[in-house]
Amino acid sequence: MCTTGISRITSRSSILYQNADRTVTLIDIPSSIAVAQGRSDTLLSTSPLDAPIEPKEDYQPKSQKAKANKTQEAAEGVQHAVYKALIEQALEYVQAHVSGPWCESRKLLDPGPQHGESMDVDDPEKEIESRLRKWAASTESKGDETAFDLQKMMASLGATSEHDATAAGTVAQGWVTSYRAAREATNGTQVAEAVSREQPNEPWTSCRHNPEAYPLQMTISEQTVGNAQLGQEYRFTIPPRSTFFLSDSTHSEAFRTSFRQVTDEYTLPRHFDLLLLDPPWPNRSAKRKGAYEQVGGMPYLKKMLFRMDLDSYMEHNALVGVWVTNKKSLRDHVLGAGGLFETWNVGLIEEWIWVKTTTKGEPMFDIDSAMRKPYEILLLGRAAPNAWTTMTHAPTIQRRVIAAVSDVHSRKPCLKELLESYMPDPEDYSALEVFSRYLVSGWTSSGNEVLKYNWDHYWVSKTATDALCEFHLPIRTT
Repeated sequence: MCTTGISRITSRSSILYQNADRTVTLIDIPSSIAVAQGRSDTLLSTSPLDAPIEPKEDYQPKSQKAKANKTQEAAEGVQHAVYKALIEQALEYVQAHVSGPWCESRKLLDPGPQHGESMDVDDPEKEIESRLRKWAASTESKGDETAFDLQKMMASLGATSEHDATAAGTVAQGWVTSYRAAREATNGTQVAEAVSREQPNEPWTSCRHNPEAYPLQMTISEQTVGNAQLGQEYRFTIPPRSTFFLSDSTHSEAFRTSFRQVTDEYTLPRHFDLLLLDPPWPNRSAKRKGAYEQVGGMPYLKKMLFRMDLDSYMEHNALVGVWVTNKKSLRDHVLGAGGLFETWNVGLIEEWIWVKTTTKGEPMFDIDSAMRKPYEILLLGRAAPNAWTTMTHAPTIQRRVIAAVSDVHSRKPCLKELLESYMPDPEDYSALEVFSRYLVSGWTSSGNEVLKYNWDHYWVSKTATDALCEFHLPIRTT
């Protein structure tokens, strides 16, 4: 069994260290997701980095457009200098207070097929991504034809195949779902026998609310010809009081109808105290492949985001968080004139800088790398308190640094523990996360991969994990 000398902030926390004014935090990514779901099981991860990644080659712009981008990056130097100073100071501070690796012990994912291996090798990651998008698109295809469809955009980006998009409209008709109390619900608690029994199969629907105070196991099964028996099946754990909308379309009547039906049936809020989104922003590697130019790049994505009308789901004084990379252009799309915050009548109040580190507290990449920076930014704003107030950005923006050892590609730390202190009542608030890839207890989540990291393939029981610990937790010192 793994041992640790860490002094936790709470008995169930993913925060490994935090200073008194909460401007510096060290958090563990896999456990942040597990804690946010109320799970004792372990979320599978990748091997943590012991040393920074050395770039294969320095990126040198070749085209005139790339050279223009390079010039723009030079203009971003002032903002980068501010972030760099804060990051370096924060990492030094954590180094002085934490000894040992900067992450919890990990149970590793099967790496799947490697470069050069046969295409016959199964890739569970690709399998579940494709399956989720098909299930999502099958429902959304019934919506209005003028909807701005994220599935179409992702297909154009190469994330789904033409065959997937074509077959999506009919695939879910052959799938059924059933629910029962999850295995973790019976660990240390008594669940009524009637509730524990598996419910009869019902036709697949892309939205669901778990009204129980314990997790449910959702099984999605494929019906064989003639519905005589069930074929392939997938199991997902749905956290307590959580709601999901597996949805591709970002402005369809189908989504709005589902939202109204679910909120009516369970008397759920239609406006949220917290809105969090991580848009699929274009990035340099995708541009080098020519993917985003196929669909109009940033103008297309901006139009999609505006047509989601997310401000109509906000409560007065709602906290609004939008993830961006270190590119100034993305920051301007959110904070600039005509940007998301202005359109939604939201004023910036804080910036959270997430720096990806090694187990020894070094940035994952050279912090000054022109090719890739080791940090991303969460822009936090406040919505207007009423309809007649025009919000502006705060004159002084509070900046905080969150350090976390890098995890599965693009998987961010779940910030529920940190965000709840901003809620009017941390025990009673409503939250909506858009473009989510996992569920959170008590939250509403939407996205075309919203169930991905709730799939049982990504989890292992705590008992199994205890026998397979590879790393020790950091020790908090005074």
